[in-house]
Amino acid sequence: MRIGIDAREAFRPEPRGIGLYVRNLMREFGTAAATDEFVLYHQLQLPAGAITIPGNMRSCHTDLPGGRWHSWERLQMPWRLRRDRLDVYHGTYNTLPPRWRLWPGPPMVVSLHDVIVTWWPDDLSDPFVRYARAVTPRVVRDATLILTVSEWSKKDICERFGCDPAKVRLSHNGLHPEVLAGAPAGAGDAARARFAEGRPYLFAIGASLERKNTGRLLAAWARVRTARPDWPHLLLVSGLGKHVDRFRERAAAAGVLEHVRFLPYLSQADLIAVYAGASLSVYPSLVEGWGLPVSESLALGTPIVTSNTSAMPEAGGEHARYFDPNHVESMATTMLDALETWVPAWPTRRAAAMAHAQQFTWARTASSVLAVYREAASQR
Repeated sequence: MRIGIDAREAFRPEPRGIGLYVRNLMREFGTAAATDEFVLYHQLQLPAGAITIPGNMRSCHTDLPGGRWHSWERLQMPWRLRRDRLDVYHGTYNTLPPRWRLWPGPPMVVSLHDVIVTWWPDDLSDPFVRYARAVTPRVVRDATLILTVSEWSKKDICERFGCDPAKVRLSHNGLHPEVLAGAPAGAGDAARARFAEGRPYLFAIGASLERKNTGRLLAAWARVRTARPDWPHLLLVSGLGKHVDRFRERAAAAGVLEHVRFLPYLSQADLIAVYAGASLSVYPSLVEGWGLPVSESLALGTPIVTSNTSAMPEAGGEHARYFDPNHVESMATTMLDALETWVPAWPTRRAAAMAHAQQFTWARTASSVLAVYREAASQR
């Protein structure tokens, strides 16, 4: 087959989320689908060697003025999909190009990792959020098949958009092979020395979006510090980027700035080391289609406390502890209890938790996605 992939996010210098999803699929397809041809459509150019492109793939750099109107996807891509004679196209970014009635083009598969942006009340000033709200009903209608990452997300898609559940295929996100391989010997100790002055710490992947709940996490950490001022623990938070000063102010207002360290964007090796060195991970998001940090932490043998909402319980199963992310007191109590009772007993639970998380491989994900490509192409 000739398969087109929306690879926009994979060609970013510091990919997150969807970008990592596409890069991991690319790596696996290089061997699992060696006889298929892939066309990677992207807007940004990266320096030579910045991204590994397998031999059965070619990059297609294409752009069109009018980014705020999403002209690349609405005008450029419908023509590209037909010109390149694709057997199937995969929209990885929760969207799809529109179909032309007289020239409908190839079957299209869409990854709706979740549809949270279509109903969550924040971030309405974000142009992509407004675009997603406008086009998701069409995307659900036009997609031959829909991929999503959790049973919770599947239910949300079907209920909100009247989608037939038979059209939706479950395909969990995988874990990077370096995560599955485990942290190198001494990596956790090195992370404590480098990022936490040698002190024990909790680790949280943060984000500036309010639904990621980093603000409440800082307030909950203040309550933990009040309850146990004798503890030497720090809270390490990564991923806030240019918004970090706003959260420094919130930490200062909560009285815990000296007990929080804000980390920059972490490379894969640094992320693994920081997970491995943590006494406990915390993932406080209000709502997620899956919850990759939950499975990452467990795969690396570090206990995690997380939200009892949306798909996080699917990611953690019986191997995580859960709190109500809407209530600071619930978060603080769960963190305290975990540090006092659960973390000391963790060695007896660690092997089972790691085995649970390590079933989520990108090879397994790629296999399920390829099966959906072939199923969609057969419906042409």
